[in-house]
Amino acid sequence: MKQTLYSATAAGAAILSPLHIATAQAPDDAAAFVNPLTEETDEIVVTGTRFATPLDQVGRSVSVVTAQEIDLRQQRFVFDALNAVPGVQVIRSGSFGAIASVSLRGLPSDQTLVVQDGVVLNDPASFGNGFNFANFDTADIERIEVLRGAQSALYGSDAIGGVVNIVTRDGREGFGGEAFVEGGSFGVFRGGASVLGGNDVASGRVTVSGMTARGFSSADEANGNTEDDGFDNISVSSKGRFQPSANLVFDAVVRYQDSRNEFDGFSAADGAADADEIGETEELTAAGFATHTAFDGMLENRVSVAYRQTDRLNTTEGATSFDAVGERVSYEYQATLRPADWISIIAGAEYDAQESDVAVGFGGDQEIETTSGFGLVQVQPLPFITLNAGVRHDASPDFSDETTFSISSAVTIPQTGAILRGGYAEGFRAPTAGEFSFNPDLFAEFSEGWDIGLEQPLFGGATRLNITYFDQQIDDLIAFDLAAFTFVNIQTFSSKGVEVAFDTRLHDRLAVNLAYTYTDAENLSTEIAAGNQPYHRVALEILAQPTDRLSLSLGLNYNGEEEDTVNTLDDFFLVNLRGAYALSSQLEVFARVENVTDADYQDNFGFGTAPLSAFGGVRARF
Repeated sequence: MKQTLYSATAAGAAILSPLHIATAQAPDDAAAFVNPLTEETDEIVVTGTRFATPLDQVGRSVSVVTAQEIDLRQQRFVFDALNAVPGVQVIRSGSFGAIASVSLRGLPSDQTLVVQDGVVLNDPASFGNGFNFANFDTADIERIEVLRGAQSALYGSDAIGGVVNIVTRDGREGFGGEAFVEGGSFGVFRGGASVLGGNDVASGRVTVSGMTARGFSSADEANGNTEDDGFDNISVSSKGRFQPSANLVFDAVVRYQDSRNEFDGFSAADGAADADEIGETEELTAAGFATHTAFDGMLENRVSVAYRQTDRLNTTEGATSFDAVGERVSYEYQATLRPADWISIIAGAEYDAQESDVAVGFGGDQEIETTSGFGLVQVQPLPFITLNAGVRHDASPDFSDETTFSISSAVTIPQTGAILRGGYAEGFRAPTAGEFSFNPDLFAEFSEGWDIGLEQPLFGGATRLNITYFDQQIDDLIAFDLAAFTFVNIQTFSSKGVEVAFDTRLHDRLAVNLAYTYTDAENLSTEIAAGNQPYHRVALEILAQPTDRLSLSLGLNYNGEEEDTVNTLDDFFLVNLRGAYALSSQLEVFARVENVTDADYQDNFGFGTAPLSAFGGVRARF
């Protein structure tokens, strides 16, 4: 089966590479690098907008990272896969397993909502209700959708910057699977296996993956820190479907992660420095869905229950420094009505309960309950016009009620094939349990923003150009007042910029993808630029297949100068090389070299990054 790579960098997610790669088929039979203009390609359908919508009809700024792209780039964790997406900045605190946060369009990482298969992953026991991407392995991922801009009309609180929607792999008809092992620098050993199968009535998948590493110093070795910080991680996930009749489907997902990482301390006076600190994290995600369709598919009713638990324990020189459990349970009903081919309507209600139980550390025990109602409509009055509007009301006794609205459109200009996208959206972030423990009088942050973009195919579709402009402001931003030693609503934040992507096929066996992001993010109250947000970021991918068996890719990344509170971090340039060779229709070997030029840089003040390193492995499919 041929699989097509789609863009993770275009604002409208155009074709990343007009190249087809052959996987799980004999190289002699592989129709590699088929021209997609004459060959039928798979259509990507975005589900993170709640409407299952073909990508070229989505009016929001969405990028999609597929499993095929993750395999090609040999990316181990979700934050690796997000690094080249426009408008996304990944911030890490050192070695493998160190905290990895993701911010969208220059906004604080606490304003990024993370969803996996319909389950919100953000941790209520963290002060900002954020999510740590460091432990999420890519072995079971089908695609990652990145919705940029406020999405509270879709998802409620925390979706001010946008949503990272992770979709894991389904089962399949018949029986199959894959397994891989790899190793390399810093004592890295990683492996995993997936088994999937089923029929029209029942199907499922089970994946097990893990990694161990000696690591390197989380505190920058250039500052005299020499202690390696190791990492151990194991993940087990499954996804299943049971369809007893044509109009009734039951779905379930479960994911468990157990991680242990060594990390270094940080102080305002001394920065990051070697320390005997250990973090242990257990994460459990579980959800069940029942979907019933009626009236020949015109009406779809879905009920779901989802549960998420994050259990964290940190120790310093053997003594507990932080011990907390964050839990979230949600119940949702959603009805989708399609009275005609050109209109879809969604209406639903949700009850969400978050609990933070902090045994050691700031925060204490807190509970937040929210009841929500939402309505969405998608209209396609003409084949080349798609319009969306949505409204949501969130009510809670713990913070002021919030109503958010959004509207967007996608218009394809028939004469040129250009797609014009644009929209306005509102968002909010409710105070978290940890923040309420300091100040029970906090109220929600509120955001307004808009964007407009153009996707233009050129040279018969062999080249695509995407340009998007965005502008967003947040009022009543929650910040920590050190003098009063509490959280307060005192700040206003602004973010605006441009996202550009240029994708082209230079030859049937050679393609280039270039993405550029300009971000101007500033705290208007303090007149200080947003921390860890460069004005300029560039990601360049060169993809080649010299023979049917050999695939190569070169990644070039530039990160401009950035501020980190009172410190300025120098710009840096990274080069990564990857290659894979098919030994047979079921077996391939792969290798990569990261930071080829051995660049010495920091992307988070005081914390180290990996020097020149190499990895290799083997993958089998059956």
